[in-house]
Amino acid sequence: MKETIRNLVKDKKVLILGYGREGQSSFRMVSSVGGYACLDIADANAVSSDLTSSHKVITGASYLDCLNDYDVVFKSPGIVLPKDISNYSCRITCQADLFLEVYGAQTIGITGTKGKSTTSSLLYHILKECGKDVLFGGNIGIPIFDITDQIHPRTIIVFELSCHQLEYAKFAPSKAILLNLYEDHLDHYGTVEKYWNAKKNIYRNQGYCDFLFCNPDFLPATGECKATVIKVKSQDLPFNSFEEIPGVTLRGTHNLFNTAFVYDVCRRYDISDQDFKAALATFKTLAHRLQYLGKLDEIDYYDDSISTTVESAISAVRAIPNAGTLLLGGMDRGIDYDPLVEFLPTTRLEHIILMYDSGKVILEKLKTTASPSFMEKVHYIQDLKDACAFAKANASKGTAVILSPASASYGVFKNFEQRGDFFKEYVGL
Repeated sequence: MKETIRNLVKDKKVLILGYGREGQSSFRMVSSVGGYACLDIADANAVSSDLTSSHKVITGASYLDCLNDYDVVFKSPGIVLPKDISNYSCRITCQADLFLEVYGAQTIGITGTKGKSTTSSLLYHILKECGKDVLFGGNIGIPIFDITDQIHPRTIIVFELSCHQLEYAKFAPSKAILLNLYEDHLDHYGTVEKYWNAKKNIYRNQGYCDFLFCNPDFLPATGECKATVIKVKSQDLPFNSFEEIPGVTLRGTHNLFNTAFVYDVCRRYDISDQDFKAALATFKTLAHRLQYLGKLDEIDYYDDSISTTVESAISAVRAIPNAGTLLLGGMDRGIDYDPLVEFLPTTRLEHIILMYDSGKVILEKLKTTASPSFMEKVHYIQDLKDACAFAKANASKGTAVILSPASASYGVFKNFEQRGDFFKEYVGL
């Protein structure tokens, strides 16, 4: 890896674009290989002052104007370029693509609108529990450059990939998982087609010897993928429900489907059904992903703050048999809420609490389609704290209160983790 970076930056003017977790990781990597003409940083926000005077730091609203002043730009995920990448004279690259160029043959890449963190974490856990030499990184919060010193020729790398990491990808993992494609990130991409195109790069650059484990509802178009396509089904699993395996904390048919992807991949590594089920039983549900927080005053509480799509909120309600109160709403990113609006009146929910900007959108849609009797269950409450107070006071004993917002957290919270932490605090758990 370092040799590839060294050759890329030798005698070049290098810019680290974005100085968050991944940007700092890229800075460390480039600094360690040396040989560059200069190494500078550009970020919309102020950067810590512990950098030496030999590194120029460009901040502020016009930080993207400097790209063509450099030869090589390491772009961090999530930064929106004002022009198409082909209109820049510099080479714009990222950790994901450089990593896959070197280690693609050893890598299992996982993407999808929903479920990628649970699926990738579960895959890593089972491979590790079954004695494989395996590493984990990527969108889960571990910059992929940070694990390179631990990689050996037989190491398996589980790489969680977001749309931002795949946006300009030219290389691909030898084993790719595509879980699903729904509406999301429209504030970044503008159209769902552009967003899906970024995701599809996980298989577009695969070769004939590679494998794509794919949701049958989102198969590549003819000629779009050279890899062998494996259509994953929940029926592939050696069990029918999680209840058959004592100790399993995962819930819902959506997680059963995610587990089927993991199972189909693990079969390629000669993991037996017995070992697979034993490892599955020791996996702990990730925080904020339909996480059971506990019981208080005979009411169950679930934190699904990761939910930013209507599909994830629908899955959450279906997964919890005693779902009684649902908290919805956050930043409105222009997605289509109609499937959720159609779904809610078909449920046994006693209370639907709508919040923030997207909550207003959902409320107006419900007013035009739902019956007056159903609308008695619908409450608009502006913020999470007051919504939690209402839920605690009004939820029936024996039911569950679920935070599954179907909306992004930004604009109110730092991230979905903070939103989930506040939910836990506000309900008193």
